[in-house]
Amino acid sequence: MFFFHKKYLTKSEMGLELLTELLELPGCFVKEIARREKDIILTVGREGYPKCPKCGQTNVRTTKDRRYQVVEDLSIFGKRCYLKVEKCRIHCSCGYNGTEHFEWLDRYQRFTVRYRKWIYAFCKRMTCIDVSRIFGISKHTVYRLDKEGIEEELSGQEEIRPSRINIDEISRKKGHRYATIISAPEEKKVLDVIKGRKAADIALFFEKKDKSWRDFVKVVSMDAWLAYRKVIKKYCQHAIISFDHFHLTQHFSKAIDKLRVREATRAGKENKGFYKGTRWLLLKRPENLNEGQDAVLQELFKVNEKLYKAYILRDDFRQVFKGKTARSRLIRLTHWFKRVKLVRIPELTEFVRQIEKWEPYIRNSLRGNYSNSFAEGINTKIRVIQRMAYGYKDFEYFRLKIIQQFNFKEIKSLYDG
Repeated sequence: MFFFHKKYLTKSEMGLELLTELLELPGCFVKEIARREKDIILTVGREGYPKCPKCGQTNVRTTKDRRYQVVEDLSIFGKRCYLKVEKCRIHCSCGYNGTEHFEWLDRYQRFTVRYRKWIYAFCKRMTCIDVSRIFGISKHTVYRLDKEGIEEELSGQEEIRPSRINIDEISRKKGHRYATIISAPEEKKVLDVIKGRKAADIALFFEKKDKSWRDFVKVVSMDAWLAYRKVIKKYCQHAIISFDHFHLTQHFSKAIDKLRVREATRAGKENKGFYKGTRWLLLKRPENLNEGQDAVLQELFKVNEKLYKAYILRDDFRQVFKGKTARSRLIRLTHWFKRVKLVRIPELTEFVRQIEKWEPYIRNSLRGNYSNSFAEGINTKIRVIQRMAYGYKDFEYFRLKIIQQFNFKEIKSLYDG
């Protein structure tokens, strides 16, 4: 065993004692230092005899069966630091047969626990490629450490029991490959990221939840995708389904674009020029147009009254959802339906027929003033996450990164633990 006798310690031994205190490795001490050009190697020994990690019994007879393992620790003075750890093999009477464990070193790892946490902290705000280049380790090692860190932090989180949830989709790859984001807007958390948007894919999430969790959900905001409604009606029978008005406005914009294409095709040669470059101008909000863009639209409206009426009705449709009370919003919707039917424009009539099928869900949204605004904000940030990493091949890792960015917001200084 190793004992410190400060009265008889040499300068070299006093330096090792100080280094042992600075390293803060419980039950271990520094025996030797080897300095090289780019790194420092500290040989670490154990105080006392090894203990069985299974039963805690001290093993005296097996101390001769030992080996050294080199693990990386945090860098010091601009040099990489390695610990050469002496590990004994234990044959315990309880039946355990293997090497001893240290609390500061995870099993089967080549890095100390604090080094792993340091890498994980950097991965929260940097790409794994950048972290691997800065620390000089493999990108695959960074992926693994980051993934393990997210799973460890996720396992320590309390279950979220929201009364309101949002369901929205996001394109994860080209070729109509989608992921479904289920979030809790009031808690500002992501509940899960599901591969695909089919009813069978989404049902797996709700099947894992107990009945009390599903019954606690009172409101579900979503777009008009049929699969979402089927799953909610089956698993959250007490929940109110409300359609997001942002998606409804998108459907209206598509109807206006169809009308523009039809009118441009029918226009004579002398009026063809009025339609050029007006696609995105028609989809813009009036308050977002500059003077030049507004002038272009006014010229178009002079030669085409139908587009003018459709443009005004689309802006009125937005105003429906801006009523101060639920009653005012519902009255506005009723009046808007009547106005659209009176103009008798085929594209708008088709749009009205479609949303009349969804009217109960739209009215639910108007009564509670519900929307998918939080989910849309999530989608914007997810696209940033995708671009930073140039995409993710591993969907499970992509899912964990999304949860990390939204659910683990308490990022403190590394020096605060």
